[in-house]
Amino acid sequence: MEGVIDAHTRDLLTRRPGFDWTVTEFVRVVDARLPPRVFRRHCPELDEGVTTPSGVPVALQLLGSDPAALAANAEQARKLGASTIDLNFGCPAKLVNRHDGGASLLRDPRRVQAAVAAVHAAVGGEIPVTAKIRLGFSHRRLALDCAKAAEDGGASQLVVHARTRDEGYRPPAHWEWIGRIRRHLGIPVVANGDIWSLEDYWKARTLSGCRDVMLGRGALADPWLAPRIRHWLSTGEQLPATPWQARAEILAEFAALQRITLPERVVASLVKQWLNHMRQRDVEAARRFQAVKRITELEALLKGLGGAAVARDRGRLELA
Repeated sequence: MEGVIDAHTRDLLTRRPGFDWTVTEFVRVVDARLPPRVFRRHCPELDEGVTTPSGVPVALQLLGSDPAALAANAEQARKLGASTIDLNFGCPAKLVNRHDGGASLLRDPRRVQAAVAAVHAAVGGEIPVTAKIRLGFSHRRLALDCAKAAEDGGASQLVVHARTRDEGYRPPAHWEWIGRIRRHLGIPVVANGDIWSLEDYWKARTLSGCRDVMLGRGALADPWLAPRIRHWLSTGEQLPATPWQARAEILAEFAALQRITLPERVVASLVKQWLNHMRQRDVEAARRFQAVKRITELEALLKGLGGAAVARDRGRLELA
C-alpha cells in the first residue's frame, strides 16, 4: 500500500464508523536511526494523539531486516509518541525484497524472531509490538514457523496475508491457511487478503476462524466497505452498493486535502492512483478511469469524475 495510504487517506476512510485501528505506510529502516521528521512525514498523527481526526488509533509501521536498526528506530518512534509499532514482513515488492526487506525475511523464521525480539526488547514494555506476514516467500512450508517466530519474539498480534510472496495478489486468497496458523498461536490473528465485499468478509472469517480482518486494497476499491461491514454486524442489514457520486466526492475531498501541500499535477496523479483501485471492482469507476487516465490538469480531471470544480478562492474542492 506504499504511496496510497497516507494521513489524508486514513482521515477520509475513518470518518464513518468502521475501522478499529489503522496502520501507516512503512518507514524503511536500513542501518541508522532516522530523524524525527521522517516519522512525522509518514505519521503526522504523532502530533495529534496518534489517532486520525475521528479518533481511530494509528500504528506506526517499520520495514527492515537489521534487528539493531529496527530496535533503535522503534525507540525513536516511541519517544515521538508512537502508541504501537507494527513490523512489516509481508511486502512482496521486488525492490523491497532485493534489499532484504518485507517478505524476504520469511525464508528464515529465525530472522523474523530476531527482528521482533529486538523491537520488543526496545519498546515492548511500554507499547505493543505487532507484525504482519504472508504465508511464506515461495512456498507455505514455513508459514506456521514464521508465525510462531513472530509470537515468540514478542508480537502481541499477527496479521496474516493469505498468500505467499510469489503468489503476489493473484487469486485465490488461502484463508483456510490462516486458520491453520491461528489454531497454533496464543495471540490474536487477523485475516487479510482479497476482502472486497461483505460476502468476502464473512467467508474470510469463516474459513480462518479469525474474529478480525484487515482491509487494504478493498478499502480503496470501496471506501464504504468497513462501514458496510460494521453496519451489518450491528443491525443485520445489508447496505446498498456505494454509488459513483459518493466515490467521486471522496476523490474530490482527497484532492482538496492533498493540494494544500502538493503541486496539482502530483495531486492529479494520486487521484488517478486511487481511482485505479476503484476501477477493479466498479464498472462506472472503470469507465471514468479510461476517460481521465491521460489528463494531468487537476481541474479537468475532477470534472471528468463527474462535475468536480476547483474552488481556488476557498482553498478546497467541491463537487458541482
